[in-house]
Amino acid sequence: MAEVVHHDHSHHDHDHAHDHAHDHAHDHDHHDHDHSHHDHDHDHHDHDHSHHDHDHSHHDHDHSHHDHSHDHAEESPYQDQFLQGGNRLIAYDLLIANNKVSETTDPDVARYLEAKAEFQKGYNKCMEIPATLDDDTLEICRAKIIDAAETMVHAWLIDDKAAPMSERVLILGQQYEKVLLKDVPADQKDGFFIKESLLFSAWILLIGKQFAHCVTTLTLALDNYVDLPARIYFLRATCYLSLSQIKEGLADLQKAVSLDPAFALPYSVMGTIQTRSGERFNASKNFRTYIEKGHPDTADYSNALYALSVLTLGPSQKKTAESAEFFGRAKEAEARFEYLYGHIPALNEVKRNAIVAHEQPEVSAPFVAKWNAQMRLQQQQRLQAEKESRIERLIQSGILSKELPTEKTACAQCGAKQRKDDPAKALMVCSACKSVCYCSKDCQKVHYKAGHKRVCEEMRAINGVVVGKENGKKKN
Repeated sequence: MAEVVHHDHSHHDHDHAHDHAHDHAHDHDHHDHDHSHHDHDHDHHDHDHSHHDHDHSHHDHDHSHHDHSHDHAEESPYQDQFLQGGNRLIAYDLLIANNKVSETTDPDVARYLEAKAEFQKGYNKCMEIPATLDDDTLEICRAKIIDAAETMVHAWLIDDKAAPMSERVLILGQQYEKVLLKDVPADQKDGFFIKESLLFSAWILLIGKQFAHCVTTLTLALDNYVDLPARIYFLRATCYLSLSQIKEGLADLQKAVSLDPAFALPYSVMGTIQTRSGERFNASKNFRTYIEKGHPDTADYSNALYALSVLTLGPSQKKTAESAEFFGRAKEAEARFEYLYGHIPALNEVKRNAIVAHEQPEVSAPFVAKWNAQMRLQQQQRLQAEKESRIERLIQSGILSKELPTEKTACAQCGAKQRKDDPAKALMVCSACKSVCYCSKDCQKVHYKAGHKRVCEEMRAINGVVVGKENGKKKN
């Protein structure tokens, strides 16, 4: 089984509070601390607490797409499709690539590697299970489904950065729910859950940026299971911050550190929020606590030092001996980080303000210009993210439909296991999205017109393929 390699350079994008919450801590130790809280159009309708049926139909999506010629079939094995950027390269993976793992004592590195190995184990088990919701198949594979799902949930609990979401894992979630509910009396199915199924649901909702629903799910888990780690409060805090519920987010961050005093990251996040709200004393206190408890080999460490170099400025923003010391330590920490990871932490507002305060104008001017350009780009990206939630559209489009008839080794239209024109050949795979197979061009065309067009375009969009330009026709 091929290894799941995470290729996401999110550690370069150190936008750490609102965006940190948006990315629900995909790379906690390498985020920038920008706690700007933009308004989001999240749906707050009442919803079913069963958390097994991931029905996102409460969101109204515009799926109007122009028809275009669809002849993408080719012979190739089924490949799973990873969502939200796919196979992400987490910063810790750079340590492996640079052969520097043994040169750091950062405990989060060991935690990530443990979680990554656990996720890979569960993912390998998942890929051995047919991707079908057929009752007979699910009964045969019941033990494997439960084992695979709960192994990956365990990995997510250890470190969510090590648990990417894919099409096949989403389907496993449906399979897991179905086998759990099989022996539950009909009058008890509504609202039925176990700890792992709640956490699987939260994982999906978090990836899908369903923050309000994720808060409800995590709250249900925390209310029913007292053995959950402090990280769950941190994850719920990121959801609250994404919903601009700052008071609730701060309360969960405080709860996380009260449960696990060694958990340093929440102090950094609290310091950033308090800096933005003008609470300089509390911000300084939390950043100093992070410096005491956090590890110096992280981007958060240099970020906290940069923050303190501004918070300790004197009247009229004049440099002091203490602020200059913090600024010098921040630059040293960045050099250490660059040695380990191959790059310095990306520019953020905290670092920009520190450079403006401590460097000469001719030195700081390029950083200010770069920061302004980053802000324009981030605003465009936020507007695009708010316009569409791709994972929601994927779910609503039918990838997770309970009527999913076949595994990906069968024709998506008729269920045939072999090519009609040549049974000796492998089934044709849709080359555009690589998520379905066909036994013939005829079945492909029928399936496309019957609804695959929408799913296909969504899968291609998720994987960064521009749609609507086939045959030289520009999409309106």
